[in-house]
Amino acid sequence: MRVLQTSLVLIGSLAWGTGWAQIGRNGPGRIVDLVEIIDHDDQADIVVQFNCSVRYITHQPAAEGKELRIQMLPQGDCGVSLATQTVGEIPPLSGGANIINNVRVDSDVPGQITLAFSFRKQERFVIAQSADLRGMRLRLIDRARGRGKVMVNEPSGPTNSYAVNLESQPANYNPEALQLARDRLKVPVFVSQAVVDGVTWFRLRAGPFDKRADADRILNQALADYPRAWLAIGDDTATTQGGGEPLPPVEHMGADPPLPAAALADLVGQARAAMNARDYPKSIQLLTKLQRQPEFPQRAQMQELLGLARERSGQLAHAKAEYEEYLRRYPTGEAADRVARRLATLRAASTAARTGTGGGGETAKGWSVEGGFGQTYRYDSTHVDNTIAAGTPGSGTAPIAQTQSSNSLYNDLDVLARRRGERFEMLARTSVTYAKNFSGSSPTSTNDSTTRTSILSFEISDRVTSTFARLGRQVQNFDGALGTFDGLFAAWQARPDIGVNVIAGYPVEQTNIGVKTARKFWSVAMPYTPVGQHWDASLFYTQWHNDGFTDREAVGTQARLLLPHASVTALLDYDTFYQSLNTAAILGTMQLPARWNVSFDAERRNAPVLTTHNALIGQPFNTLAELAQFYESIGLPVDTIYQNARDNTSSSSSYSVTVSRPLGQRYQFAATVSAQEYGATKGVGTTVPAQDATGLQTAYQAQIYGSNIWKEGDFNVVSVLYADTQTAKTLSGSMTERFPIGAAWRLGPRLSVVHQQLSSDGSTQLSFLPSALLDWQHGRSLVQIEGGGEFGKRDSSLQSQNTRRYYVSISYRLAF
Repeated sequence: MRVLQTSLVLIGSLAWGTGWAQIGRNGPGRIVDLVEIIDHDDQADIVVQFNCSVRYITHQPAAEGKELRIQMLPQGDCGVSLATQTVGEIPPLSGGANIINNVRVDSDVPGQITLAFSFRKQERFVIAQSADLRGMRLRLIDRARGRGKVMVNEPSGPTNSYAVNLESQPANYNPEALQLARDRLKVPVFVSQAVVDGVTWFRLRAGPFDKRADADRILNQALADYPRAWLAIGDDTATTQGGGEPLPPVEHMGADPPLPAAALADLVGQARAAMNARDYPKSIQLLTKLQRQPEFPQRAQMQELLGLARERSGQLAHAKAEYEEYLRRYPTGEAADRVARRLATLRAASTAARTGTGGGGETAKGWSVEGGFGQTYRYDSTHVDNTIAAGTPGSGTAPIAQTQSSNSLYNDLDVLARRRGERFEMLARTSVTYAKNFSGSSPTSTNDSTTRTSILSFEISDRVTSTFARLGRQVQNFDGALGTFDGLFAAWQARPDIGVNVIAGYPVEQTNIGVKTARKFWSVAMPYTPVGQHWDASLFYTQWHNDGFTDREAVGTQARLLLPHASVTALLDYDTFYQSLNTAAILGTMQLPARWNVSFDAERRNAPVLTTHNALIGQPFNTLAELAQFYESIGLPVDTIYQNARDNTSSSSSYSVTVSRPLGQRYQFAATVSAQEYGATKGVGTTVPAQDATGLQTAYQAQIYGSNIWKEGDFNVVSVLYADTQTAKTLSGSMTERFPIGAAWRLGPRLSVVHQQLSSDGSTQLSFLPSALLDWQHGRSLVQIEGGGEFGKRDSSLQSQNTRRYYVSISYRLAF
């Protein structure tokens, strides 16, 4: 019930507004509930689950980087206004030890939060927000291979397979030549050797590079000084990972006499049929016969299928041999990119574990364990004095004072245990938080001491049958699900381009309680990835039931398009029972000439997502059964509940466009224009009041990011924001800096100044928000100490208000 009541706050008290006495604005305690990394051989996703509604604004960089900063706007149920400085967080982080170092929640601008991701290597990503504004997903594209996931439309080879051959000569290069090349190109340079006609040639090379695009960029740059430079693809040990690995022999082409055309076509048909039937032993037998045939039009396709059949049979060494044979014979074949990616995946799996410390060595056998433990102590106190102006009734009396403080300790434990095998992979995951409230409880307190279980699940995947199942408490924000639920998620890859996902369970409204079975749902989704294309899509259908009522019945899709210089993610959720559009959203980025980048977001949503459960908003009942019993007792039709759900649900629209461009080597400029509005609600009788539409509310923001300005490794942000909302006109300026101190410590002073003109009474408010952050980071372990305050004065013709706020937060996370 408490979650639904905060949804009403979302409609009536927008995040862009502010109140007369901004007391009790600390919202849900922590804004981020969990960051979960779902990492398998075929995909890598980062799922962020929020404790309140948070809307996407923009992110930097646009598509690729080792660091990612996503700016978000907390909505009304977060209890944050544009005059509020949010306190930094180290959220629970589950999984991804070989992908991500850490995630932090920071604030570059008052009233906003910044999700700061630090990856272990350069990553390319696309971002999508969930239907209910409480979830976000990042897909790491370069790791996504197969199972209905986006494929980058870029020629690719094995991991670290590209280099730029600058020049060659029969004598070895001296150190001065290597240093000159490094100074010119600003990338690593090495020397390789090759024997040609009995003569040893020495090759001066730049690299190696993970991506073809990076190698092409350096090649174009190098041509000015090295006119005979050319692109090298996996032709020496420095640019071919695992090149010395002994592999089984493959059948020789032409070992058998050629078959008649009709017999050959029949054999090809049988092989394809066996693959579609998942009869891999028969497929291997038939495809091996075809491999021994002389060259024929479909032979390259059969070579790829043979590698795929051996991979799905668990014959990984044979599969690598067949894939290498394909690339040797058909380096420019239409499937070369796809085959190279599968080969890179198998090589990576055989040379280093993808979990744990990532230190290399053989793939871990048996069980491996990773996780982290963290604590956050937070004290936050706000004191407000209201003084009646002289000459007005009541003047001269003592100021009316209000004080509110929170004093809490959050204890987080995340454990992930994984067992990898040639065929099966099993994973058990848990994320638990115990929040101790030292302030004591009250009838209106939302910060009672609680134990929250965000994740408690077990999963198993089978490489041979391409099936996957996860059971327990888990998070799923797409394919018809709406966040945390207790139940089952299962997936089957029916064909290389088509999969089937099934979800069933019980939605979790509060993670501090056990399984509740009165409300249940199921959904089925079909992800589709055209082989070799650079887009994918997933269609879903879902049904929800609640105490005998239809809660939600919807269809929808999520689609992604990834081009070398652009990406687009689209989300659609339509409720067929209520005949209402729950979500239509599109988010994308584009790289333009002259180093300009554009990101955009356009959304139309129900707020909250329309379900029959919304009929309980503002009602003194906890279940639909109780509300139905009450309506029967006063003679109202039970179906009135459905109308109540409609009347309690608002609509919202939001739009944002961000343009950014580097300014030299150390600075980057970004400007964002955004707007949002909420529609009216009818309310329910005298119990739930109607809410007026807000009209279009706009915001304009400009930022300059700087790095390595004062000292190597520093980071600086200067921001200016102007917002014109229903409740106030706000102008703010902020400066945030991070200075390295030694190898692992950083000091970050921050100052924001906010000026507001309130619409309710024409009063003005000026606030100063100083703070300082000190943090220590080593690998995935992090310590953070933050302290700050707020000093504000608000004046009107009737009264004045002084606000003093002090807060301190001490956090750490230790990884194991």
